[in-house]
Amino acid sequence: MSTNEQAPWTILDMNFFSIYVDDMQAAVKFYSKVFGPPGYREGEIRGWKMGATWFTILPGSQANAPGRNPRNCEIALQVGTRREVDNLYKALVDAGAEAGWTPEDTEMYVPMHYGYVNDPFGVRFDVYCMIENGDQ
Repeated sequence: MSTNEQAPWTILDMNFFSIYVDDMQAAVKFYSKVFGPPGYREGEIRGWKMGATWFTILPGSQANAPGRNPRNCEIALQVGTRREVDNLYKALVDAGAEAGWTPEDTEMYVPMHYGYVNDPFGVRFDVYCMIENGDQ
């Protein structure tokens, strides 16, 4: 739902997240190391299925601001368990992302096990799972 209660629309979901990178070869290698081979290929475009949507990388030359990687870009990846959070966080760091917030139980908008990394292409990946009292 939109946070603007006056808006003449209701946002139900956000999908098809795309970024434009200058070094496609390095980006494909990095993301493939973590998420496996891309499930979508068209020309230089590569995409990975993530839940109900797709994460896509495109050449920086096609961006509205060629020559610049994303700035202030954050993607939240929800998984099912604390162990999955820890495993995905480690896989991102092992692939070359910079460790940010080591996963821990926290209260963001709701109780969650949360951590983040900054990847080599200007994207912050939040990794989290929802938790309830007593969840292991």
